[in-house]
Amino acid sequence: MTRVRVTVSVPAEVATYLRSAPNASAVVAEAVSRYRVEQLEQELAAAYEADRAEAAALNNEWEAASAEVER
Repeated sequence: MTRVRVTVSVPAEVATYLRSAPNASAVVAEAVSRYRVEQLEQELAAAYEADRAEAAALNNEWEAASAEVER
C-alpha cells in the first residue's frame, strides 16, 4: 500500500489527542476506515429502502392490473 502525506485542519482537542497517540497515522487511518464503512452501510440501507419502495409500487400496480383482468 502506498502511503501519502495529507495535511488537514482539526479541532485543538483532536490535535492534542493525535499528538499523544503512539501512532497518529494508524489512529487516523482506522477512524477514516470506520467512517467509510458507516457511510457505505448508510448508502446500502438507503438503496435497499429505495428498492423496497419501488418493489411495493410495482406490486401495487401489478395487483391493480391483475384485479382488472380477473373481472
